[in-house]
Amino acid sequence: MRQSHVTQTRGILRPAALATFVGATLLLALVVTGQGTQRATAQESGSNWLLELFDHRGDDIGEGIPMWGYSAFIRYNDHTILFDGGASAKILEHNARTYGVDLRDVDFAMVSHSHGDHTAGIDYLLEVNPSVRLYVPRDGSFGYPMEEGKEYRPGYRYQTDNMVFVGENVEIEEGVHLIHTTSSYTGSFSRYPPNEDEPRLFNLPEISLALETESGDIVLISGCSHSGIEEIVKEAMRATGAEVELVTGGFHLGPYSAEYVTELAHTMKEELAVHRAAPTHCTGDEAIEIFREVYGADFVETGLGTRIPLPH
Repeated sequence: MRQSHVTQTRGILRPAALATFVGATLLLALVVTGQGTQRATAQESGSNWLLELFDHRGDDIGEGIPMWGYSAFIRYNDHTILFDGGASAKILEHNARTYGVDLRDVDFAMVSHSHGDHTAGIDYLLEVNPSVRLYVPRDGSFGYPMEEGKEYRPGYRYQTDNMVFVGENVEIEEGVHLIHTTSSYTGSFSRYPPNEDEPRLFNLPEISLALETESGDIVLISGCSHSGIEEIVKEAMRATGAEVELVTGGFHLGPYSAEYVTELAHTMKEELAVHRAAPTHCTGDEAIEIFREVYGADFVETGLGTRIPLPH
């Protein structure tokens, strides 16, 4: 039996500043592209969904431009959210126009971690939506003072007064949680166990997004899972008291063996009770196929230009 969860309004970082949602009367053109996903070419009111705006992979990208990186445009209970910005402001702009979404409508955004394939596109977001709330990890790369007594300095990219540093789990709007984790390893591709016996320690801070559903579960979005996707799932469950209905984003499993990934996929499905999985980006092609096999009918296809319906 899936665990019930009663939503409670807890501390909000900043008051909601919801932008008026534009586009309720826009023409909606959808083409089914895979199990549990739909292609989106216009905004739609009255439903929850996630659209991949930035990725190097996808079976039906149309006029979108694929590139390594990750960004997701999310509609959730009348909020418009951008999770990560991908590796290029120009390509994010192109893909947003191609798939019919307007980043001026974004109410708040978050950057999962400081790597350029998740941060660069935020330049475009701030160009068209300079007053947007932007949540980032407590990381010196974003200007957070790393030494006691030091004053905050604007980040090397984001000269905005609306940037909020996140160093713990927090509910920023009702049902919208930021999950804070810290990686024990550097973010480089090669220096991870089991490929390296002595990985270089780095303690990379990272935030993931958890959205509550009416059924009491959560939808979990991870940028790159440098903290370990299973650890992010555990922390999200601990922070919200809910099970994970769907997890998507980058799982960062390329450096790992097929045996390791197979065991991990079974752990997530059988022990952690993650109902559905939609891995992409840095998960790695071999690892994605392993999750497809382990999850079977509960595997969700995703990639650039695909839209995943989300439960309310």
